Amino acid sequence: MSDAIVYWRGWTENQLASYQQNQGSTNHCAKYAAAAALNMLYSTSLSGETLVSWVNDLLFKGTLRYTIFGNNHGSFVFQTANLIRRLAHLNGLTPLVRSKKGNFQNLKNSLQSGNSLTMVSVTYFQGQEPVIAYGRNSGTALTAANWVGGHLMILAAFDPGHKNLEDTITPWGFLSSWPGKNHLYWMTDDNFRQSWGRLSLYNLVTITRPD
Repeated sequence: MSDAIVYWRGWTENQLASYQQNQGSTNHCAKYAAAAALNMLYSTSLSGETLVSWVNDLLFKGTLRYTIFGNNHGSFVFQTANLIRRLAHLNGLTPLVRSKKGNFQNLKNSLQSGNSLTMVSVTYFQGQEPVIAYGRNSGTALTAANWVGGHLMILAAFDPGHKNLEDTITPWGFLSSWPGKNHLYWMTDDNFRQSWGRLSLYNLVTITRPD
């Protein structure tokens, strides 16, 4: 993989991080990430809360099509793609949304397209949670899994010169639906490679604005 520094659209870390929404203590990362992605691509002001409320009104809380098992248990990658399509449709937007199995070169390439965003899934067992750290922090912002856990984030940067306060290189930068608004959330290459799509049929969703 090239060592070139790439931030989506050439935006600063602060610009990118300003689009992060906060899921709080819920499992609604997919819904808030969906809203953030559409806001970035279309300059809208959508909230993940719209999807939370919409799914709550569905039969069985969107199980199978939109959620794993009810609205409080998160979403698989293909369900996340369905959530993005639904939020877009509700707001008159027409992105091309695909869930698929990708590789690391796909991720790097995706950062170079200003009309496209990639959402990635990290999955892990209890006691094997990856470190996803805010800014230059070395401690993780990810809560421990009860047994198995997953999290969806928007890929925003690849910066091989980015280091945390312990001088560890953390090149992968993401928008995550947590409280931070000034910095992205960063992972080491090893941590990301070990957890990206580990338990998933698909490991990413691409969202493309066709116009």
